[in-house]
Amino acid sequence: MEPQPSVPTAPPAQIPPSQPPPAYPTSQPISAAAKGEQYHQELLARCAAGQHEYTTRFGPCGIITAIFCFPIGLICLFKDSERRCTRCGIVQP
Repeated sequence: MEPQPSVPTAPPAQIPPSQPPPAYPTSQPISAAAKGEQYHQELLARCAAGQHEYTTRFGPCGIITAIFCFPIGLICLFKDSERRCTRCGIVQP
């Protein structure tokens, strides 16, 4: 067996002392009122973009006429209806 040449070994690499991970900024808890206001503003922003959520309501005269003068009364029922956005309250023409 031949002697193996000695290889100079490097000193162990110095490992920096472990440091705690950087602290993240803590966010303040948002109150329920602030969350509600933010949600309301997001909904109104949808309405401003034209994405209304309509519901149809029928007037009492249209309902009564539709019942007593069926089927002609249905014309009155649909003429006595109103489409309104549930979020912002705008009436569709």
